[in-house]
Amino acid sequence: MTSSKHHASNQQSLVIIIIDASPLAWGSRHQLREHQDARRSLEQKSSVGPCRLDECLESLTVLASAIRRTERKAVVIVMGVADNECDMIHPRDANDVEEFLNDPEHFEFDLTCLRRDVMEGVAGLTSRAAQMAQAQTSSQSSRQAAMTSGLSKALCLINRFMVASRAKGAVSGAMDTDHFILNRSEDDGVLGLIGGGGSKNKHKQSSAASQSIWAPRVLMVQASEDRSRDYNAFMNCAFAASKQNVVLDGCFLQAADKHASSGFLEQGADLTGGLFLSPAMAAQVHGTLTEILLTVFLPPIPCRRSLHLPALNKVDFRARCFETAETVDMAYVCNQCLSIFKRQPQETCPTCQTSIYTATKKARESIGTG
Repeated sequence: MTSSKHHASNQQSLVIIIIDASPLAWGSRHQLREHQDARRSLEQKSSVGPCRLDECLESLTVLASAIRRTERKAVVIVMGVADNECDMIHPRDANDVEEFLNDPEHFEFDLTCLRRDVMEGVAGLTSRAAQMAQAQTSSQSSRQAAMTSGLSKALCLINRFMVASRAKGAVSGAMDTDHFILNRSEDDGVLGLIGGGGSKNKHKQSSAASQSIWAPRVLMVQASEDRSRDYNAFMNCAFAASKQNVVLDGCFLQAADKHASSGFLEQGADLTGGLFLSPAMAAQVHGTLTEILLTVFLPPIPCRRSLHLPALNKVDFRARCFETAETVDMAYVCNQCLSIFKRQPQETCPTCQTSIYTATKKARESIGTG
């Protein structure tokens, strides 16, 4: 127990922030803000939100900067999602990205560069998303962002860091062991070097070094509604994150509907032991959003158990139809692949294409054979 605690305290934070920058969602929020501010200004009252995109980006920039300044060896990556567009926005320059991924611990942190990358990256994403929306029909355009795509790319980046750290640990451990590389069998390959394969003796030699130095977590800041058709893909990402000990944190920014939330983020945070927060509109302006983000999401994972942070008291665990992505209380389940459907499928399962034998179909077959 003591050794595990010591290892956890020596881990470095690997934080990936995913920003929802959907133009339609933020445009509707901006119109709501202007309408409410105009009405309240006549009564000489201050704004009650919701926050604008520039205010949200400024708060997230402060959070990213605070993480880097409180943990000198921490790694912070910022990704943006706008409709179907997804991209890494910090670091932004191609040369900086390669330098950052190859040696993140010695990458020089610059607050001015961070702020510029975030602003320019989000502007480019929203511009591309707006162009794609104009090329599509009005029925194809959506206010929902492909947050699942951003999460999938974030998990790929985290896996790259984890594999690289294990490889470095395995190689450094092998330098102290005579004939470790020369005596390994031909079928060990790269797995033998990173501690993922080989004989029992080799596994013992590299077991300590195979532990990752990173404590990864993903913070997803969402302003649009959940994209229902991405439910299955999102839950697959959440299960993969849980298996790799990646913590998923969620922050849903409320707008007109005070009871609006994100079932995706709630279930992802509950599954991986992360935090979920849904600040009201009044808690998004006058610098309050920055204070909330710093209070809740700044502490590293090992410190969270000692703090009184918001807990998930109620999570919507209702299943969703694999075909329509609607929330269901009662559904049909395929006995082969366990897919859930709101309406009974006909002929074959839409997921695994297994033939479905209903009472009507059996009756027809019995009549035909008779």
